Amino acid sequence: MSKKEEMNTNALSQAQIEEWKASYGHVYKTADSDDTIIYRPIRRSEYTRLMLETDISDEEAQDQEKRIERLENRQTALCKVTVLYPDNILDLIEERAGLASNLADEIMAHSGFNALAKSEEL
Repeated sequence: MSKKEEMNTNALSQAQIEEWKASYGHVYKTADSDDTIIYRPIRRSEYTRLMLETDISDEEAQDQEKRIERLENRQTALCKVTVLYPDNILDLIEERAGLASNLADEIMAHSGFNALAKSEEL
C-alpha cells in the first residue's frame, strides 16, 4: 500500500464505513493508482432514473458521437451516484480516461448485473 493510499484510507473512520454499510448493505473498496475508491451498489430505482435521464432520442441514436456521449454520461452518473469516497470522483474521472468505464463495470457487477449462474437448456 502506497503512502498516499494509506493516508486516504486512514482518513476514513471505521465508524463511517459501518454507517455506510448500515445505509447501503454492501460497500466495496477498490483502488486506481494511489487513490482508494469506496462505492456501493446502485439500487434499481436509481438505475432506472439514471437510464431515463441519460437517454437519447431515436434520431440521436443514429449518430455515433451521441451514442458515445450517452455511454460516457451514464458511466459518469453511475459513479457519481454510487461512489462514497473520495468526494472528488468526478475530478479523478476527468484525469483518467478509463476510470469511469472500469469503475462502472465493477459497480454494475456488484449491483446484480451478470450475477445469475449460466442458464442451462432443459
